[in-house]
Amino acid sequence: MGARCSWKDADAVSAMRDFLREPPPRRAAIRDLMAELLSSDSFTRRCAADLARRVSAWEPGILSNYAHVLIELIAEIPADQWQARCYVLLTAALNASMHEQRIRLASLLPILIESERIAMRAMSLEAFAILAAAVPKLRKEALLLIERARGDESYAMRIRARRTLLPLLA
Repeated sequence: MGARCSWKDADAVSAMRDFLREPPPRRAAIRDLMAELLSSDSFTRRCAADLARRVSAWEPGILSNYAHVLIELIAEIPADQWQARCYVLLTAALNASMHEQRIRLASLLPILIESERIAMRAMSLEAFAILAAAVPKLRKEALLLIERARGDESYAMRIRARRTLLPLLA
């Protein structure tokens, strides 16, 4: 097997366009995407996770039938595959439609928010804010986390805190 090309933003945008061109309900495209997310190949999983995140941001709830699988996948992805884990985390937050799913996902976030990797902390904060917008009892904790992140030394945390605060207050 030869060396693979990297997954660039243009590749992700093209893949998202192809996915969204499929006529709803996009069963085959979703089935293929989920198969790639569950792949043991880390490159395939990362690319699929990025696509799932982008598609879910464009059309929240599109993968809601698989929210439970996404939530379980977060714990299964090895820590060294942090990009895939971050993307799956945001995808799960955007697709968790049932209260139990949101609470289960929220229970995973405190550990991820304390990660030493800045990207993991930033995306965990964003995922928590998405959940808190849907689950009022999480709002107070989310606002405290956002306030703490606004004073963080990393730009990624500060910008994520600013970006997540307004939708949470709306």
